[in-house]
Amino acid sequence: MSASVAPWCVIGAGPSGLTAVKNLLQAGIAAECLEREEGIGGNWVFGSPASSIFASTRLISSKTLTAYTDYPMPRDWPAYPDHARCLAYLRGYARHFGLESHIRTRAAVERVEPAAGGGWMVRLADGPPRHYAGVVIANGHNREPRWPEIPGTFTGTLLHACHYKSPTVPVPVAGRRVLVIGGGNSAADIAVDVATRAAATVLSLRRGYYVVPRTILGRPADLRGERLLRMRLPLWLRRLVSLRAIDREIGLPWRHGLPRPDHRLWETHPVVNGDLCRRIDSGHIRPAGDVVRFDGDTVVFTDGRREAFDVVICATGYRVTLPFIDPVLVNAGPDGVPRLFLHLLHPTRDDIAVVGLIQPDSGQWGLTDLQAQLVARMAVAARRSPRAAAWLYRARRRPPAVAAIRYVDSPRHRLEVEHAAYARALRRQIASLDRRLRAAPRTPSS
Repeated sequence: MSASVAPWCVIGAGPSGLTAVKNLLQAGIAAECLEREEGIGGNWVFGSPASSIFASTRLISSKTLTAYTDYPMPRDWPAYPDHARCLAYLRGYARHFGLESHIRTRAAVERVEPAAGGGWMVRLADGPPRHYAGVVIANGHNREPRWPEIPGTFTGTLLHACHYKSPTVPVPVAGRRVLVIGGGNSAADIAVDVATRAAATVLSLRRGYYVVPRTILGRPADLRGERLLRMRLPLWLRRLVSLRAIDREIGLPWRHGLPRPDHRLWETHPVVNGDLCRRIDSGHIRPAGDVVRFDGDTVVFTDGRREAFDVVICATGYRVTLPFIDPVLVNAGPDGVPRLFLHLLHPTRDDIAVVGLIQPDSGQWGLTDLQAQLVARMAVAARRSPRAAAWLYRARRRPPAVAAIRYVDSPRHRLEVEHAAYARALRRQIASLDRRLRAAPRTPSS
């Protein structure tokens, strides 16, 4: 089969893979999705080997700003659905758009390589290699834990956040001294989760972070922020209004004994948690500085204080790894993170994309839907419109626009995007390609 008529391959049937398959099919591009696990849903299948969520996980962005562009979440659901509802939503999306027959489960991808005659060869753990015209990598980036580099040895129970499932699994925390290391959403959520069971809960922070409640005056905080964006207020004024609203709702972090941030609001990924400050005020969670070293069951902090713990949970993020493909083929930098146009498209190839490799300051699935729409148009342009394909090639080679928000330089923010500006950039590319594709002459094969 020639590369021009071979289907595209989508790797992963989580939120990003599902919308990639859907948009390719809607654009008239044959596609097959390969999923390693037994069912669809990816990270949202609680308890599966591929899942890093825990029993109390729910969205940190509202359902309105999380949903796909053409498939809203039910109106009677809470503003921040739990993981069971999220999984039901993803499976409903697959049924609604007829995706299930295009998904092969228990199909573990071992290697992706360029094919001699064009396109890609995908090698599976079982079965012969398969030939595809293009590849969409959508396997997520919450797979390989990033462990903190802390000297010494801890003799208690040492876990990463991906191992934590509840206050009883994999280790009961009742009556034990627990240290949670990290300043992100997982760290805050886990600290809140264990605080009412553990004998002591300490949250270790390398720096100060802003904490945003899920709701402000009874309405999702991110929808409040959307209203400020629609009003076209300048960034400094949006920051001022938002800080005052946060302060009225839960109080700014230093009012609760948390360190003052060394950056401005939104220059780090927001910590969305309405309970953290209350747990600190009640004494159930105690903030601490960074960890210097382990010494048996004792942890030494930057201020010299030493404290014994039974359990340490490292909520320190994940490494971006694509083990089945040569990093050169996704234009990866020294840190292994692909350098892609809009965090999505290869700078020169029009037969490969990575969908979902972003960390937005709001909901993600609607953004990955837009990403997949652009990928589908790229595939159509490569098939039947050399002029549109050439335009997109030139667009990908231009220097990226200067971002309005400069994020703190840390591994946590390698993939950070400001959702509104990012969505606008994707929509501009989609609209430009649509105009060029409409003007392209139709051929019998297209």
